[in-house]
Amino acid sequence: LCHESCEENGSLFEVSHPFLLSLKRALGAIVRQKNQPMTPEAVKANWQKICDFENASKPLRIQESIGSIIGVLSKIDSEGGISTNSTSHAASAAPSAFAEIIGHELPSFSSAYTELQTIMYALGVGASVKEPKDMKFIYEGSTDFSCLPTFGVIIAQKPITGGDLPQVPGLSVDFGKALHGEQYLELYKPLPRSGEFVINFIFSLICFSVYSYFEEELICYNQFSVFAVGSGGIGGKRVSDKAKVAVPVPNRPPDAVRSDATSLNQSALYRLSGDWNPLHIDPNLAGFAGFDRPILHGLCTFGFSARHVLQQFADNDVSRFKAIKARFSKPVYPGQTLQTEMWKEGNRIHFQTKVQETGDIVISNAYVDLLPTSEISAKTPSEGGELQSTLVFEEIGRRLKDIGHEVAKKVNAVFEWHITKGGHTAAKWTIDLKSGSGKVYEGPAKGSADATFTLSDEDFMEVVLGKLDPQKAFFSGRLKARGNIMLSQKLQMILKDYAKL
Repeated sequence: LCHESCEENGSLFEVSHPFLLSLKRALGAIVRQKNQPMTPEAVKANWQKICDFENASKPLRIQESIGSIIGVLSKIDSEGGISTNSTSHAASAAPSAFAEIIGHELPSFSSAYTELQTIMYALGVGASVKEPKDMKFIYEGSTDFSCLPTFGVIIAQKPITGGDLPQVPGLSVDFGKALHGEQYLELYKPLPRSGEFVINFIFSLICFSVYSYFEEELICYNQFSVFAVGSGGIGGKRVSDKAKVAVPVPNRPPDAVRSDATSLNQSALYRLSGDWNPLHIDPNLAGFAGFDRPILHGLCTFGFSARHVLQQFADNDVSRFKAIKARFSKPVYPGQTLQTEMWKEGNRIHFQTKVQETGDIVISNAYVDLLPTSEISAKTPSEGGELQSTLVFEEIGRRLKDIGHEVAKKVNAVFEWHITKGGHTAAKWTIDLKSGSGKVYEGPAKGSADATFTLSDEDFMEVVLGKLDPQKAFFSGRLKARGNIMLSQKLQMILKDYAKL
């Protein structure tokens, strides 16, 4: 506009400012090249496209207005050279193109994680050492170490955060303008503490269905619902028939409320789980996008809310988690306090999440479905019955009948064992060598255990058979111990000197 040949006079332009200066927005043109200076000559050469309002959009919210700007910035950064705006040839995709996309399946891909990633995620969504019951999510040595259920979204998000979707043939959507509107997650089994999943990613309009398999068994299902701003004209319905429906909360005061203050570093921490969008970390880009400072990831708020429901109504028992559905309403700034209001109706917990400081609802029309405790306990005996370790504990119990009194006098301790299978606790056993003649029984200690050990069924058998040194198993993380672990030296009496196993 400062070039001496510019003849514009009396015109209004929107120039990356948080105030709305125009009711209509031209599609414009990208006139900058990667690592090249911006010049008045480049603007002049594209002036006709910049001022072409033939396919103008009408942004109604700041997110719609800034979406294309962020998309352009990412294109400039990723491509060697950019010419005109790739969306300027058409404002919408043809109905036939979308018809071809529906049901399209991306090539299967793997998504692996370790205990480190699950701990990082738990910290990213607010789990803390200040809450003792959170230790099971942030300390791998906990006897009941578990993966938060909402980590299931991290396993599935690779095509979305990795930029694979714009490469799908026929998907004529400007993902710079796409907004993450809703999220649904369903678990068929608790997530293992670590593992490698095979992921199937399927399109249904702008609703992505993601199926995650562990050892050929379907463990979780995700549904990412995206609002594609400016991509209308497809014909038919505006939403997918397959989309899980968001449900309004009950019209009464909440049954329970929980709150957590987010850290100023919350976005910086959460992005380590795989969502690298610079809008959540770069103050300059956030300001350019119209925000006072970087905003929190919507799925981070999602994780905070799910934790609150799990704490309040399931005592942090991940095996009771079945499904969650949520709608993202407004952004959250790191440092603000998240307040989750909850309503219990049977095994469905309706909830909405607010920013405590402003009263703004940031997650709405949401719910968590829990499994009844009776359904969980009914599964346990059959799982335990398939374990090799069951035979060993039963044999120890039989042999202690003859020598239990003598062993109890020498050991004087109660040991609790948590046997895992596929990353989940499959059985608990107690060896009581403190009272009377000693006894062995299935289940947790009836009083308090002096030492608790956690290891897989396979590793337990390796230790018993002398093929795996317990000390090496402990330092490698295959054997977890809690309590007075020095008492483990006395286990030699049980496993070798007396039981002759």
